[in-house]
Amino acid sequence: MTKFITLERGEPYPLAVVKSEGASAQFLMQSGNILQIVLPGMDSKQQNALRSGMIKAGFLYEGGSMLLLFQFYGTGAGKPLITVYAPFDIRLLSKDKRNLHNIENPEQRLAIEIHAIDEKNILRALRLVTMPPAMTLKFLSAVQDQLAAIDKPDVMEKWLQQQPEELLKQVEHWILGG
Repeated sequence: MTKFITLERGEPYPLAVVKSEGASAQFLMQSGNILQIVLPGMDSKQQNALRSGMIKAGFLYEGGSMLLLFQFYGTGAGKPLITVYAPFDIRLLSKDKRNLHNIENPEQRLAIEIHAIDEKNILRALRLVTMPPAMTLKFLSAVQDQLAAIDKPDVMEKWLQQQPEELLKQVEHWILGG
């Protein structure tokens, strides 16, 4: 039997929170694709950026290591209000919980639910966006490569020593659609 969960802004978040602060990419799961962002002290400008602002995204991939990067902009464009990163490794997800997509369709878009939670475990922003086709294809291709890759542990370590804004300068980035 399938159990449905109701998500409502301003109410307690009913799912498990992976991190106490930052982002967690729970992608390619049977239950869908969730970008969970925990942002303590979230203000109204940040909530609005998460709910309706422009989102730029990209990712780094090398030898089995993948780091997804996201920037959320406010209504006046300019500089991003929020920049987060989330490591992603499909190999950590058991085979029965994976939902690997076919990469033969060059026009497909990966849908992502954004769940933004504050320090009190209250859902502050909820949004559905899609990766553009070019990003979807590159991401899914990297995931296929990741399945067979041999880890280079120093790669992720090197990335995590840098600021997310600096990492974004090193990658191709796309605007996510609403």
